[in-house]
Amino acid sequence: MGIKFNPGLKAAGIDPGMVEKLVEVQKIPLQSAQKRKQKTVEEKKEVEALNGLLSELDGTLANLKTRYDFYKLKLDSSHPDIVDGSVAAGALLGTYEMEVRAMARSEKELAYGFPDKDDTPVGFGFMLIERDDGEEVEIEVEPYTTLQGLANQINDSDAGVKAMVINTKYYPDAYRLLVISEKSGKEAQIYLDEDTTFLEFKEQVTGRNLDVLFEDVPVTDEDNTLDELIDGVTLSIRRSEPGTRIQISVVHDLDATVEGIKNFVDKYNSVANFINGQFIENPDTGQYGVLSGDSSIKLVMRQLQSALVALPKGGERFNTLTEIGISTNPKTGTLDFNESKVREALTEDYDSVANLFIRTSRSVGVAEALAQKLKNFRDPGFGAMKSRIRALDKIIDGHDKEIERRERQLESKEASIRRRFTALETTLSSLQGQSNFLKARFGGGGQKAN
Repeated sequence: MGIKFNPGLKAAGIDPGMVEKLVEVQKIPLQSAQKRKQKTVEEKKEVEALNGLLSELDGTLANLKTRYDFYKLKLDSSHPDIVDGSVAAGALLGTYEMEVRAMARSEKELAYGFPDKDDTPVGFGFMLIERDDGEEVEIEVEPYTTLQGLANQINDSDAGVKAMVINTKYYPDAYRLLVISEKSGKEAQIYLDEDTTFLEFKEQVTGRNLDVLFEDVPVTDEDNTLDELIDGVTLSIRRSEPGTRIQISVVHDLDATVEGIKNFVDKYNSVANFINGQFIENPDTGQYGVLSGDSSIKLVMRQLQSALVALPKGGERFNTLTEIGISTNPKTGTLDFNESKVREALTEDYDSVANLFIRTSRSVGVAEALAQKLKNFRDPGFGAMKSRIRALDKIIDGHDKEIERRERQLESKEASIRRRFTALETTLSSLQGQSNFLKARFGGGGQKAN
């Protein structure tokens, strides 16, 4: 609503600012309602921020709750340039010896040369591509088909082979057609019948299987990946080295384990710092956090702290988080993380450290206990955070309705005030006119008698 100024009010002897002052007074209830809504909106944002931090903390626990989650494994190889690989969760620790005697290879057939790849025809007729698995594909070679054109036909045939034109630069017939089996191993050998074309192929590389000694037991495969030899382990064979014995070991990945624990500590501290910050006075404004009057967030912190004591009941090398390098700061409630001590504890007894976090027959474990607390807070139906957000949404909706009602009231009251002052202005203007008329008619003050 714009401020309207009527110059006639001043002429009538009425202060025009009086109207605007009266309108401003009527705006006070509306402004109060808007401030209440803004405060609730800010409170909701803070609750949502806390809920987000709790969600991030919950995400870190997914890597710590169970034995399958906590145990991080990796493959150590004495010759990673020959054999390396990856380890899936749940694989068994162990050390093995192997020797790579020969790599699996794809069959390669090379045609005799042509002077170019795009102009000279290769003849016409039919080409038969046959694999050892019995599949046959017949390719019709049209007149004027070039070397590159035939390569394109082979690649489009879905025959289980790929073709390319190579330039050997041995002139005059530098261009040759190379046909390669898409699979490796003996079973992927290919046979090419060039029929009546000018093509003549020579076997360049014979397809063969992988040949490995594993714990002195001969092992073979069609390709250079062994994913069924050791349960949960995929071995990638990089090259052959007959006579070289390679040690491969499935071991604990300490770096990944430490990173998982540290991520948990960092996210826990983010929650603790957020909650603590609500009760610290801002030196510039003298105000506390938006949620400082909400006792429920103190309950959140107490519940999380209580979960940190869900530990083994004796009989372990480590029975508290403090013993492995994770201690609680008595002033802030945050966790202090001593990485070197955590790493040392994992090296000394990985299983005992794991049992502090995972569910066992004797303990729920820190990670599982925290996850249960967080579920109670964040449950979409009855969780404290979700319930609080829903309650604030209802309050905001009530504020919106109140603001809408007061805006209508203000519009009506402002119109009423302006109507009354307009009527008053008209009346005063009329009286002023009459006064001027009487003065003019009867004289504006005669001479006084002596």
